[in-house]
Amino acid sequence: MMLTPEERECLPSDHDIEFYRQHGWWVSKKILPDALIDEAARGADRYFAGERDTALRIQGGYSDWRPGDGDGIRNCEFVALQNRAIRRLVEYPILGAIAARLSGSSVIRLFDDQLIFKPPDASDAASVVGWHTDRAYWMTCTSENMLTAWVPFHDCPEIMGPVAVIDGSHRWSGTNDLRTFKETNLAQLERRFTETGAPFVKVTMALEKGQASFHHCRAIHGSDINRGSFPRVSIAIHMQDGPNRHRVYRNEQGIPWRLVNDQLCRQLADGSPDYSDPEVFPVLWSEET
Repeated sequence: MMLTPEERECLPSDHDIEFYRQHGWWVSKKILPDALIDEAARGADRYFAGERDTALRIQGGYSDWRPGDGDGIRNCEFVALQNRAIRRLVEYPILGAIAARLSGSSVIRLFDDQLIFKPPDASDAASVVGWHTDRAYWMTCTSENMLTAWVPFHDCPEIMGPVAVIDGSHRWSGTNDLRTFKETNLAQLERRFTETGAPFVKVTMALEKGQASFHHCRAIHGSDINRGSFPRVSIAIHMQDGPNRHRVYRNEQGIPWRLVNDQLCRQLADGSPDYSDPEVFPVLWSEET
């Protein structure tokens, strides 16, 4: 996989990588062409209208807003597997190359994606995304180095409720059960953290069109209400590093977890999901080819 000389100049430096390791997040320069983002935005419009370029092998069990579901926040998963324009954005090489540098892996694969539409309504707490970690939802993964790139389809100042990350929280313990994406009371969740005495520093990822933010899978993050004048539309690209594999993880009742990802991909000889299945988890960057 190749990058242009200009794109290579935008890769994280050694200093940037150390910053990411200490803080759990990093923000890129402008790395994505406007035309690519505009095409993805049109693809998102088609998706929200109910159009699909490719059908998944299963048709339920994951977040997938449909026309008629109401005017609140729209959260749609696995869109890159169903929409050509979104997939072109997700597979744009520099995103995977940055993820490889930050995670220290020579290979980066897709794990999931979320297309999110947040309407402009300063009074609607339902559009809040609660403080959570991605790792808490990915306990069937062996890796502790997975990460997410967040890409808005337009300039996204703080007033529009961009992603916010709790600085350094990827190094905190006791967050494996922080599955609170749908909890809308951010202040109440914040008290849970501040009571531990850990420093609580919120960093808002206010980005210009063409930038992307990256955060560690254990970093606590969420987003506030969109107080802007138009919808906040963005995609979260969840990435797995090369060594990641499936592991058995049991809930409190001793029942093994089974993610939607596990139902989409092929199975290995022992019956476990293959997290390297190229049809579901395409390679986004590889230094091995």
